[in-house]
Amino acid sequence: AASVSPGMPFNQLGTLAGSKYYNVEATYCYLRCIQSEVSFEGAYGNLKRLYDKAAKMYHQLKKCETRRLSPSKKRGKDIKRLLVSFMYLQSLLQPKSR
Repeated sequence: AASVSPGMPFNQLGTLAGSKYYNVEATYCYLRCIQSEVSFEGAYGNLKRLYDKAAKMYHQLKKCETRRLSPSKKRGKDIKRLLVSFMYLQSLLQPKSR
């Protein structure tokens, strides 16, 4: 039997992931969908929407003074900065063909 790897389930998982972890989880699912043997065309639009959000969040990140924050709040800010920066970089590395 021929095994075809459909992308639609990954698109649905991306939708279910929502904006958890600053959209990193959803982005992974949409990229898996696009790379599947039978991709789902809607994933391209979903991915572009997330990349647009990432660019907006990246440009809104403020270089705030973190020395006065408690360690747990500083960690939270650092994690946000890392994930948002990662998403923005990922968007810059994507081909602009679609």
